Amino acid sequence: MQQLQQFIVDGWTLLYQLLYYFPWYVGLVLVPMAIRVTIERAIGIRPETFEDRLSPLLPIDMSYETAFRTITLTVFYFPLFEELLFRGLPYLFFGTLGVVMGSLIWVLMHPAWQLQYLSAYPLRKKLVFTATSTGYYAANAIFYSMMWLNGAGLAAILYHIIHNGWLTLGDIIKEIELPAPWKKYRYVRKQPVADEAPIKALKLFRKSEPKEEEYEGVGKQPLELRFVVKKATRSLSDEVEEAKSFMFVRRKVKNE
Repeated sequence: MQQLQQFIVDGWTLLYQLLYYFPWYVGLVLVPMAIRVTIERAIGIRPETFEDRLSPLLPIDMSYETAFRTITLTVFYFPLFEELLFRGLPYLFFGTLGVVMGSLIWVLMHPAWQLQYLSAYPLRKKLVFTATSTGYYAANAIFYSMMWLNGAGLAAILYHIIHNGWLTLGDIIKEIELPAPWKKYRYVRKQPVADEAPIKALKLFRKSEPKEEEYEGVGKQPLELRFVVKKATRSLSDEVEEAKSFMFVRRKVKNE
């Protein structure tokens, strides 16, 4: 009974801590993130430039196993691992100094691996990115370290999980094409050109006006239109010119 009561008390304490630190989350995480993204976009660096794409092939190539692995690693494993390795254990063994040193290493590790995706950019943009990235993660480190030093380590882990969670879900949603329930899709069956507009079909392939006798029977028998594909070799050099190998060819239809 006492354990149940203690569990309930701990639950309410954790909820209070999450609500108490929410303004700090906005000021030290969300606002610096908005500033960072604004500056980097202004100099031509977008977030997807240095972040690994979840699906490198097609926008709808996200499989279930890929999404499950991404969520498990990014949302649960990385926050727990980083918080314990860079703040929890250093705080346990070295106190405040350990949290400061661990957070400093955590901050520098992010631009260290992200800069490899900016190798093609000029040095000026790399320096700007290093400053914005370091400033953003430094503000994050202050937010998480504050909770650890005030005895709210579990709340820090949960905030890290929540933060990574909504960012990761946003990336996954962008990678998966979902049908919009508010849109109504109608599929229209198009009739052949000869049946739908036979007179126009005759004029389409004639430089001169068709004769009157040629109009007889049009509409009863569909005008035969043939699509001819010009053969092309499949060598690597000809692949570039493959788009030029398709053409419409006008042919006379023999009356049987």
